[in-house]
Amino acid sequence: MPRDADKAALHATFDLMLRALSQPKASAAPGASAGASPPPDALIEAYSSAKTTLRDLATRDPMDSVATVVGLGTVLFYLAEKGKNEKCNTIWDALVFITTCLSVGYDDVFARTSAGKAIASFVMTVGPKLSASIFDPPKREADREAAETAALQRAVLARLDSILAALQTPSSPHA
Repeated sequence: MPRDADKAALHATFDLMLRALSQPKASAAPGASAGASPPPDALIEAYSSAKTTLRDLATRDPMDSVATVVGLGTVLFYLAEKGKNEKCNTIWDALVFITTCLSVGYDDVFARTSAGKAIASFVMTVGPKLSASIFDPPKREADREAAETAALQRAVLARLDSILAALQTPSSPHA
């Protein structure tokens, strides 16, 4: 599936970047300071834990995730831009901006403040994936369905194995 491959590639890229940061510089002489020290293992572990937590939150109930990003993003964007952005005068202006960031970004409002740009960047990064999965079942339901499907497949396989064994057993001649 292309979506899984894309996600795996993205996560592998971040993992490689963090691991590269934690490696000592080859050009540094032994005992010499290479500038910034590499991130400790605790930082790598915290990054890995944060990824797991974010994935869990996003997939626990996709509709709730979208509602949270839209609601929180709208309020934060409005607070960051009001009085500083002539195109963001009401909470409704912020709502239109944030909801368009979930997909095509079609609007005449642009973030003007650093905080507004950070909020917009976050929503533009996670928004399309969340929007695409809004009607997916909650993780609990999907896991239950997957377990039921796996159990059914095991039962079918066991039945097929027993049929195969019966066919391979030589039958006794009836005279």
